[in-house]
Amino acid sequence: LAFAEKTFEVDKEVITAIILVETKLGTYTGNRSLINTLATLSAMSDEKPRQIIWDNLPDDDRRMSRKEFEKKADRKSSWAYRELKAFLTYTEKEGMDPTAIKGSYAGAMGISQFMPSNIAPYGRDGNKDGRVNLFVHADAISSVASYLKHYGWKPGVSREKAFKVVYHYNHSKYYVNTILDIADKLKG
Repeated sequence: LAFAEKTFEVDKEVITAIILVETKLGTYTGNRSLINTLATLSAMSDEKPRQIIWDNLPDDDRRMSRKEFEKKADRKSSWAYRELKAFLTYTEKEGMDPTAIKGSYAGAMGISQFMPSNIAPYGRDGNKDGRVNLFVHADAISSVASYLKHYGWKPGVSREKAFKVVYHYNHSKYYVNTILDIADKLKG
C-alpha cells in the first residue's frame, strides 16, 4: 500500500476500501468460471444460442419481455466478446490457464475485480516479479491505484472530485459513497 500510494499518489485508504468492498480484502474473488461466463454471453450474438438461453431461463428469471431480452443480448454479447478477447490476451501473456480462473458473475476478476479490458491499460506489476497477477495483493493494489490515477486522482483531491474518480470504477452512487466513507473511517 505504501508503494502504491507513493508511486501513484492515490490514498491507501481508498485503495483499501475498494478491495475491502470488492473482495473482502481478497478473501472472496468469485466462484464462476470467467471463460464460461464471457463465452456464454458472447455466444448470444447468434440466434441459436440466444434461443437456447431464453428457453432455459427459469420462469422467475423472465422478468423482462422477449423484446427486452433481445435488446440486452445484443448489447451484452458484443461487450462480452471484447472482454473475452481481452481475457484470453491477458491469460496468454501471463502464462495463466484461462479455464482455471474464477471471477464474478459479471466477468470481473482478481482481488481488484478488474474487467479484463482494464488489465492491459491499468494493470501493474506491484511486486516487481515481471507479471501482472491480479490475484496477488501487490499487483491488485498497484492496479487499483493506476486506474484511479488515470481517472484523475490527485493528492488532496476534494470529495466531489474523488466521487467522480471512484465512479469510474463502479457506476453506482451508493458504491462510491460507501468507498469514500470507509476511506474516511480508515483515515480517522
